Amino acid sequence: MKNIKLTLCYDGTHFHGWQKTFYPSIEEELAKALLTALQQRVKLQAASRTDAGVHAEGQIVNFILEENSVDLHKLQYSLNQLLPSSILVKEIEIAEDSFHPTTDATGKEYEYRLTTSKYLDPFKRNSHWHFPKKLDLDLMNDAAKLLIGKKDFKALTNFKIEPYTDTIRTLYRIEIREDKDDFLITILGDHFLYKMARNIAGLICYVGAGKIPLEDVENVLAQKLRKNAGMTAPAKGLTLKKIYYKNTIHAFAEN
Repeated sequence: MKNIKLTLCYDGTHFHGWQKTFYPSIEEELAKALLTALQQRVKLQAASRTDAGVHAEGQIVNFILEENSVDLHKLQYSLNQLLPSSILVKEIEIAEDSFHPTTDATGKEYEYRLTTSKYLDPFKRNSHWHFPKKLDLDLMNDAAKLLIGKKDFKALTNFKIEPYTDTIRTLYRIEIREDKDDFLITILGDHFLYKMARNIAGLICYVGAGKIPLEDVENVLAQKLRKNAGMTAPAKGLTLKKIYYKNTIHAFAEN
């Protein structure tokens, strides 16, 4: 038996997220391709169950292959021929028998893209949040600093049928880059609550636009009320950039 690890990137625009609860999904498309390539069904596990419309550049997936011998190069080629053009197997390798993409993860890195242009560039319609407001980069950076560290982020998670028993998470870094009308928000943390990355982007942009005063950010976290923390930024602006394992998260955070 072999534990096969895949690194995927995908454009999530036309998918109902990772999980095959609804079709089309990334998981369902990958499962179909693997069934054709391997002539056997495998159980897929992903590091992150990305939501509908969310993209990925570094999603990690694994499955157990009963056969001991497998040509990984041929398998990667076959999968990329079988998958839709919006999904790519970037890397394929044999992992340690005990490797699990979710429970072994020590951190996740997300990127959020938005544009403040008056009119939305059609080439950005599936990858950027159109937020045609004047944003103050200094205020955005100040808001981001208030979110760094180990905190209770209940105010930045959306309703779940099965509520969290623990909403304390650690954010290592938030970087915001401005390029003319475009903004790129990079968020690095240990684990993320449901829609937390999108809610962080929404809160930071609301502060930058003057919709939420900077001095209210700490109160927003303390009150633990989702309604006080701004809007949930649209899914299309979010990309799962990378999953970190073992000690790599700490090395990145210290740079």
